[in-house]
Amino acid sequence: MGERKETKFEPVGNGIYVVETYYLNRTGFACCYVLEDGGEAAVIETNTNYAVPQVLGTLDQLGIPNEQVKYVILTHIHLDHAGGTGELMKNLPAAELVVHPRGRKHMINPEKLIKSVKQVYGSAKYKEMYGDIIPVPKERVKTANDGDTVQVGSRELRMLDTPGHAKHHNIVFDDKTASVFSGDNFGIAYPRLDFGIGASRLVFPSMAPTQFEPEKALETYGKIVDLQPSRVLLTHYGALEDVAGAHAQLQWWIEFSVEIAEKRYNEGYRKDDLTKILQQDVWAQFENVITKARGSGPTREDKQWLALDTELNGMGLSHYIHKLHSKA
Repeated sequence: MGERKETKFEPVGNGIYVVETYYLNRTGFACCYVLEDGGEAAVIETNTNYAVPQVLGTLDQLGIPNEQVKYVILTHIHLDHAGGTGELMKNLPAAELVVHPRGRKHMINPEKLIKSVKQVYGSAKYKEMYGDIIPVPKERVKTANDGDTVQVGSRELRMLDTPGHAKHHNIVFDDKTASVFSGDNFGIAYPRLDFGIGASRLVFPSMAPTQFEPEKALETYGKIVDLQPSRVLLTHYGALEDVAGAHAQLQWWIEFSVEIAEKRYNEGYRKDDLTKILQQDVWAQFENVITKARGSGPTREDKQWLALDTELNGMGLSHYIHKLHSKA
């Protein structure tokens, strides 16, 4: 996982660059963004420690001194978005970290994050996937409440509290370009799964446990659309131009997912059995959408590519429906 890879980035216009992070040794799977304006810069998302050389290499090739990076901004603290933050901040001496209030303490002291990941994957796999996650000094951490702004050159970046995927999630609105950096809050749309449907790509929600809330996710999608963005910049992955088409796909996925989770629960499925059947249901819908759009079923590579999302979305739905019924 940790071998040095070629720095790969591309402009998406108006001083914004998408940076390939090679997460899980894939391209087009997860990215960071570098934003430059008037001699100042910001990095949005950090991915893992293994992505730090890609971010620094991008800055170098763009001719942006590390000292000119004013902010590192996280949409939320899941480790595919935030695992490399401490290591990156070591290399950016003037930068402040901007993070949701609920995520602040975990960036200053990441022990709970590390422990939870090790419990799921084991210590060896944790190290392979993320490296050694290190803390960020508290004096370098800036809390971003709903509506707070930071200035990078002539552009204002506004943080908006947007639960649904996680309770500690902000989106970032760039007023200069009307672009939204959505983190995991406007779905996932891998470039390789471009079938000409709706938003030109397969777009689906990220329903990872344990904080997925479908009603709030729908509210967040609507909030993003109401901003009338020129584009949404996804962490998974890249610029999405057809915002309305993506929104329609996301609404459909949420409706289907809640219905099937309720159906399976009413059929008597519980705990691991519920998770397993919901993972099968999620994959069946991936198959249906791909087949309808492309005229042929998913390839082996498609299934491998979507395996993690199938697993996590099934887990997230299972956790959601169990929690919902425990309150009844």
